Amino acid sequence: MALNSYLENLGIDSDWILAALGENVMISDLQHNMIWMSPSARELFAEMSSVTRVTPDRMVGAPIGRYHKDFGRVGSILSDPGKLPHTGYVQIGDFYARLTASAIRDPEGKHVANVVVWRNINEEKRLELDVKAAYEKIQADQELSQKMVEDLAVIPKKIAHLMNSIANIAKQTNLVALNASIEAARAGEHGRGFEIVAQEIRNLSVGSSEAAQKVQEAIDEVNMLVNRILDLYKE
Repeated sequence: MALNSYLENLGIDSDWILAALGENVMISDLQHNMIWMSPSARELFAEMSSVTRVTPDRMVGAPIGRYHKDFGRVGSILSDPGKLPHTGYVQIGDFYARLTASAIRDPEGKHVANVVVWRNINEEKRLELDVKAAYEKIQADQELSQKMVEDLAVIPKKIAHLMNSIANIAKQTNLVALNASIEAARAGEHGRGFEIVAQEIRNLSVGSSEAAQKVQEAIDEVNMLVNRILDLYKE
C-alpha cells in the first residue's frame, strides 16, 4: 500500500512530509500545470518575486511554460519519463539553482505527474566564480610576468648597443688625442699648450674605455641574471 494511503487512513495530510524535508519542491501534472508547491518553495519564490514579478499564489494552478524561454525543449523532457530524471541549472537574479525533475508514477507504473526539486547552489556558484576570478588573475599575472621578462631581456641588448657607441667614441677620442700630439710635436714650443689639451683628451679617452669596461662587466652580470630568470620561467 502506498504511503499516502496509510497517511489518509490516519487522517494526516501528506503535504507535511515534503514540507518537513525542507526542500524547494514543486509538482506539475502532465499538462504542465503546477499543482503543488512546498512551503520552502513558496518562501523562495516569494523572495524572488521582485525579479520574476510573479507571486507563489499565482504560480500554483497555472501553466509552468510561461517561466521558460524554451519550453518546447523543457516540455518534451517532462512529457517523456524515459528522459527523467533530468538535471538543469537556472539563474534568477542573484539566485542560482540546480533543478532535478523526476517522474511520479502510480502503483501500476503509469507516468502521472512530475516533481521538481530546486536546490540552492549560491555558495557553489560563489566558489566557482571566486575560482574563476582567481584563475583569471593568475593568467593576467603570468602574462604580465611574461611581458616583464621579455622587456628585461631586451635591456641588455640596448645597453650593449649603447656601450658599442661609447667604445667607438673612446676610440675616436683617442685618435683625436694622437693627432693632436703629432701636431703639437710639429709646432714645437708653440704647441706645448696644445699637447696639454691632447693629453687631457687622451686621459678622457682612457677613462671612457675603463668606464665602458666596467659597464660591460655589469651588462654581463645582468645577462646572466636575465638568463636565469628566463630558465626559471620556462620551468
